[in-house]
Amino acid sequence: MSTQQQLAMMDEQGRIPPVQAIYSDLLGVSYPAKKNQIEMTASNGDSFDTTGKSTIEIPIAVGTGQWVDLSNAYLKIRVTNNTGSSATVGFQTPHDFIERLQFLGTNSEILEDVQQYNNLARLLCSHQLGEDGWNYNTNLGEFNESSLQQQSVISGTIDTSKANTQINSLTNFGAVGEGTHHLHLNNTTIANGASKTLCFPIISGITSTGKYLPLGMLKNRSLTLRIQLARAIKAVSASSDNLPVLAFDNVSFVCDVITMAETYNQRFMDMLGTVGDVSLHYTTYKSFQDNVGANANSQTFNGLIPDSSRSLKSLFTLFTKQTETNQTDALQLINPKLTQYQYTILSETYPMKDVVDISASNRNQSFANLHIALGQLGSISSRCIGNSSSYYNENDATLSSTFAIGVCAEAHNKSSNLLESGINLSNSTQPCRLRCIVDNDNSALNVFTYSLSDRLLMIDRDGNLRSSG
Repeated sequence: MSTQQQLAMMDEQGRIPPVQAIYSDLLGVSYPAKKNQIEMTASNGDSFDTTGKSTIEIPIAVGTGQWVDLSNAYLKIRVTNNTGSSATVGFQTPHDFIERLQFLGTNSEILEDVQQYNNLARLLCSHQLGEDGWNYNTNLGEFNESSLQQQSVISGTIDTSKANTQINSLTNFGAVGEGTHHLHLNNTTIANGASKTLCFPIISGITSTGKYLPLGMLKNRSLTLRIQLARAIKAVSASSDNLPVLAFDNVSFVCDVITMAETYNQRFMDMLGTVGDVSLHYTTYKSFQDNVGANANSQTFNGLIPDSSRSLKSLFTLFTKQTETNQTDALQLINPKLTQYQYTILSETYPMKDVVDISASNRNQSFANLHIALGQLGSISSRCIGNSSSYYNENDATLSSTFAIGVCAEAHNKSSNLLESGINLSNSTQPCRLRCIVDNDNSALNVFTYSLSDRLLMIDRDGNLRSSG
C-alpha cells in the first residue's frame, strides 16, 4: 500500500517513487523529556497475608505536569512460605497469587475490575505466550529453562501409568494429573521459611493502551492499583498435607514516569480545552462464575452469562475442580469430557451450528474456535504451550491441562482501526448463555466464563479520568 509521502510525490501520469527514495518521512526531533523509573509502594502497609490483610492498594502518583508510561510496568512482591512441617510450596506463575485486580481512576471510579484473575491468567499463559515466551512474561528476572518437553521423575507421585510426563508433569508433589503441563522446578518452588521476590507484568487493559497517561495534569494526579490476594490453598500446592501459609511484603508497582517540556504540556492542555476530552482504547475482561454439580453420568450444563458490555468481542470458558486440597494445583484447567457446546448471545447462537462429537479424535474445531476468540488463529505467530494431548488427552480427558472453549462475537475482529465492532449488550435484558454436555466423573466443577470487550479511557477538560464500561 502506498504511503501518504509517496502519494504526495506522484507525477501527472500517476507514478510514484519507491519508499527508499522518500525523505519527507524522516524522524522528527523530540520535545525535551526525561524518564525516571519509579517504585510506587503500597499505601496500606507493607505486610500482607492470604487470610487477614489480603488487599493491597498502590497509588500510582506523579508530580505536576508528569506523564506515566505503563507499557513496561511490573509488579514486585516478595513471597514467604510459613507453612511449617518442612513443607515446600510450588506455583506455576506469579499471577497465581492474585485473585482480583482493579484499577481506580482519579476520583476512585472503577476503570478495570478483573475477578478470578489467576484463573484467567492460567488460560492466557497457556494459550498466548508459547513455550519460549513463558519464562520472561511470567518470571521477569528468573529466566530458568523450560522443561515442557523433558521427561521428569517426580518423587511422591502415584498412578504413574496414567501420567503423560511430557505434558502433565508436577511441581514436585501431588498426584499425577493434579499438577500442570509446565514444569519449573527451580523458580516456582519456595522452601519452608524461605522467600522469593517476583517481578512480573500484570494482565491489564489499562497498562496496554500504548499511550502515556497525563496523570500530572489530572485531578489528584494519581491512579490506584488494588490487588486482592488469593487464598493460599488456591495459589500454591504444598509438598505435604499441610494447609499452605504465605506472607507477602516488599510490594511495589514499578513504572516509568516521563517529565515532558512545559511547552508541550501547555499545548496538550490547550488541545484538551478545545476538543473537550480525549479517549484511549483498551480491552478488558469480566468474569462470571457458575458450577456443575457432581454427577456420575453425562449431563447438560445450562449456564447464564449476565454480561452487559457495550461491545462484546468474545467469550471463553474454563473448568476447574471445586474440591481444593493442600497438595494439588487448584488452578489447573480441567476437561470435563466435554462433547458438545454452543453459546447464545442476544438470541443468536455462536457458532451457528453446535460443535458436537468433541473427543480426542475430534478436538481441533473447539481448539480453533478458542483461538479465534483469543484473536490468534489467523496469525502466524499464534502460540500455545503443549500439544493436542495437553488440550484433549487421548488416554484420559481429565488429564487435559490446557482445555478451554470460546467463541468470537466481533464483526471486524481482524481490524485494528475500528472500535466497538462487537455486540452491544448494554441495553439487553437477555443474558448470554452457554449450553454444553459434560461428563465430570461425579466431581463438582467450577465454570468460569470471561467476556472480552472494548472500553474507552476518557480524559476530560476538568481533569477527570473515567471508563466507558
